[in-house]
Amino acid sequence: MHCCIGKTLFVRIRSYCLLGIQAVPVSVEVDASTGLPGFTLVGLPDSAVRESRERVVSAIRSVGKVVTGFRTTVNLSPADLKKEGSALDLPLAMGLLVATGEISVPDINRYVFVGELSLDGLLKPVRGILSIIMSLPKDDGNVLVIPKANAEEASLAENARFIAAENLKECVEVLESGTFVCKKAVGLHLSPLKNSQNVPDFKNVVGMDGVKRALEVAAAGAHNFLLVGSPGAGKTLCARCLPGILPKMTDDEILETTRIHSCARKMGENDVFKPVYTRPFRSPHHSASMVSLVGGGSRLLPGEASLAHNGVLFLDELPEFNRCTLEALREPMEDGFISVSRASGTVSWPARFMMGAAMNPCPCGYSMDPKRVCTCLPEAKKRYQEKISGPLLDRIDIQVSVPPIESKNFAGSGLGESSESIRKRVEMARKIQQDRFLGLPFKSNTEMTSEYARKFAFMDAVTENFAVTASDKMSLSARGYYRLLKVARTVADLRQSPKVEIVDLSEALRYRAFR
Repeated sequence: MHCCIGKTLFVRIRSYCLLGIQAVPVSVEVDASTGLPGFTLVGLPDSAVRESRERVVSAIRSVGKVVTGFRTTVNLSPADLKKEGSALDLPLAMGLLVATGEISVPDINRYVFVGELSLDGLLKPVRGILSIIMSLPKDDGNVLVIPKANAEEASLAENARFIAAENLKECVEVLESGTFVCKKAVGLHLSPLKNSQNVPDFKNVVGMDGVKRALEVAAAGAHNFLLVGSPGAGKTLCARCLPGILPKMTDDEILETTRIHSCARKMGENDVFKPVYTRPFRSPHHSASMVSLVGGGSRLLPGEASLAHNGVLFLDELPEFNRCTLEALREPMEDGFISVSRASGTVSWPARFMMGAAMNPCPCGYSMDPKRVCTCLPEAKKRYQEKISGPLLDRIDIQVSVPPIESKNFAGSGLGESSESIRKRVEMARKIQQDRFLGLPFKSNTEMTSEYARKFAFMDAVTENFAVTASDKMSLSARGYYRLLKVARTVADLRQSPKVEIVDLSEALRYRAFR
């Protein structure tokens, strides 16, 4: 809206800012009047927003317009919300142009502007476009105006209307003419394999059938896993093959994952964000801080745990991570989300991931190697293993040892089972779970509550007695017992068996070796 009072022109431009991964409506209110020239920006802007005036004035000058010479006041409403980033450049430019009378845009209140401007008027991509376009009111009259580099991301939100402009000049000409045709997003019409990852194939992994089977069970039920073995045994290689056997993401999962990655990314000058069509595999270095892993910081951005949502968070050399950092993962491993409270606010991010980890059995790494002598003192071994707390280890469903590969196996020319054939079995097991959980808030066996873990096990009296007796002998906690049932349920799903039997429990018990 805009109105003229004496020699003062006021205009309100609609836009959005990000709070975590949520898009919050923001109004850029511009008041331009005659008098001593000046520019005042209020409404809790951060340094990037305060500097926007210099970028915007230069960009406006590049299209042959002048907005200086006025006494200009800009308010970013709501005034108690901190505004961050450069996405308010475009709405500020449009507000200045309209308020000073340089352009006239019919029915400007129907447009929502988001974009960063360079000094020559080029529109640069910004983060969080998918969150913004999904937050627009479901009104046919709303039109989002964005940089052209964000068009592919915006197209994922079904039925949304947007205009993608290359620069400020194109944006002004299109809106002034009023003859444009809005692009209408058609949803996930692109192939999920478009940006498939370059993932190693299990067929090239020599031997290690037991490890492959454990990872197949982990992928089928989205279970957390830990690989323990000597240096060079192949722990990391097997873990990096895991994305090749994970099921393809659903449309909803693609939208969720893309939204998180879009809000977290840092845009470079030529960086064009691509939607995420394959399951993430995040492998942070062991020197990662708690903030980088779980999120937060001054800008309240998602961390690696949220970036691994619907995928895998793999922690190599697990004992080398800071213990406090690892303990921060305990809640999201159970709850599937992270809630961070800071002085600047409280935000929540989805974090439903498979946590994978690899570690050596001792500081020198050779206590499990029959061909090498371990040089570690007993106390050193104990201190090394105690770096992984009991509560964290109790949340890891599948714990397997990775034995060294015999040298004679390298001479064989035959290839093992491919990742593609393993993935077919995994997808079949996930389909069984999908049918079982119809109408329930679960997508995989690992998400079941203890009540449903027991209910869907369908055990007879003999099998249940075996599970209880084995858990007692292995001193499993209540959590460990129900996680045992979840893994056994996954093993039974891979056999396409409606009931959990003793053979399924026996295999699940083998995966609790390092509890």
